[in-house]
Amino acid sequence: MTAASEQQLSHADRHDLDKLARWKAGLDSAADKDEAGFPACAIFLVSPEDRASHDIFRHYRSAFEDLGGGFHHLVIFGQHGVSTTQVAFLSELGMEQQSVPLLALAPMSDATEETGSVYCLELPKGDRDGELDASQDWGAALERVRAAAASQSPLSLDGVAGVIGGALRRGSLWGAVNGVLQELNVEA
Repeated sequence: MTAASEQQLSHADRHDLDKLARWKAGLDSAADKDEAGFPACAIFLVSPEDRASHDIFRHYRSAFEDLGGGFHHLVIFGQHGVSTTQVAFLSELGMEQQSVPLLALAPMSDATEETGSVYCLELPKGDRDGELDASQDWGAALERVRAAAASQSPLSLDGVAGVIGGALRRGSLWGAVNGVLQELNVEA
């Protein structure tokens, strides 16, 4: 990305593009180390108004830290506004902007596979009333991540209410991240 085009980017674009480049570096480093054990990568696609979803992200971040997850296991796009990165990842998932807020969980066991899987679930829009209810779909998905981490087994969200299974457009998580970087003309 040239300096001139970088100056024309919105704050949301600059923030999310920087995060995308750091995410790729983390994924590459994990692949180089043949890092095994952590079961998932959580991708939050939100808007600035989705305070409840931001709180759910923080809940995941705390849990992932407790489980030994790294930066590359949890990323959030759109918290400062719609960005080209967010739109590109929605496209990778076959989703539209009206799908936001959304959580995509990609099993790390599939991260480099040509036909890697991804699980998506809707998150609450806007603010929240009272405490977070971990009995909702997002909480059940997080419990599956915890169980997979504890047993060192691949993540499966089959049977969790509200979860839709699918695949990334470019096949693998690494393919999606690298493809979005190339599509947005970002050097990582």
